[in-house]
Amino acid sequence: MLPILLLAACGDKSSDDSAATGVTFLEPPAASEGFQLKMKATAPPYEEVWKCSVYPIPVDEYAPVSWIEYQQNEGTHHMTLSTPGLFVASGTIPYGDYDCEDLYGDQSLMENQIQFFGAQGTAQDTMNLPDGVVANLPPGVDIIHEIHYVNPTDETVDLYSIVNAYTIDESEVTDGIWGGQVRDETIEIPARSEHTEWTRCVMNEDVEVHFLASHTHEKGIMFTIAPFDGKETGEVFFENDDWHDPKITQYDPPLVVPAGVGFEYACTWRNDTDDMVPYGLDSQDEMCNLAIVHTPFSMSAQCEVVETSDGVLWEQ
Repeated sequence: MLPILLLAACGDKSSDDSAATGVTFLEPPAASEGFQLKMKATAPPYEEVWKCSVYPIPVDEYAPVSWIEYQQNEGTHHMTLSTPGLFVASGTIPYGDYDCEDLYGDQSLMENQIQFFGAQGTAQDTMNLPDGVVANLPPGVDIIHEIHYVNPTDETVDLYSIVNAYTIDESEVTDGIWGGQVRDETIEIPARSEHTEWTRCVMNEDVEVHFLASHTHEKGIMFTIAPFDGKETGEVFFENDDWHDPKITQYDPPLVVPAGVGFEYACTWRNDTDDMVPYGLDSQDEMCNLAIVHTPFSMSAQCEVVETSDGVLWEQ
């Protein structure tokens, strides 16, 4: 949940943008209630675009965000808001718009990158944290705002991503969220096959999980999550057969996950091509990522990989 480009905090809505897209954009929150983040780009006919904008966070002090509302093009593969790192000096990456492939380069930038918010597919929605729980956004960090979109039409598509972040008073805050992704980067999907790979991870600290979400690309036909007690896997409680939608699922009450306990998540793909499909960032490559958001706020808490279907272990 975070800050924005092309717009100062609580800036005015652009009527020109609205006219160009035929969409009535979200009005920004009142200055006392939060701020609005916005990015725009274009997708030429029959092209896949992955665009990034880098800009400073538009808050002067910690912003305790309790809920957000977002708006984007229907069918967006994904949009994310992240920071290059909490201890990366502001302006280290020159501000401006980039092709994300050029920005990420050899992917070393991703080593310290922290994602604050992400969405897929759905054009407009909200996400609410429990009473008193916030995403506490610090001043002085930079934001990477990205849009990944595949344009299957013969017309140029004007892309937009708008996020309204709503805050509460610090006196109302009882806890903060933290989270991350478990990301299998050793995927190999054989040609002309239906193929499944799984990963088992356990939490290194006691947490309460508020949100789980999935992520694959277009060859993904099923994503499942089951409990894992460190030895045995339980019954699947999360299923998603729509790769466009991460199925961000909120658990109320949250899932109590002690240290040493975690999840087994599995991805099944159908590869109808004549080539092996590996892990990668483009839509023609594949991913298998589990996203976890939890309380308490602990930057050291993570789901550590302990076993995988291909025998390869890795650190997050």
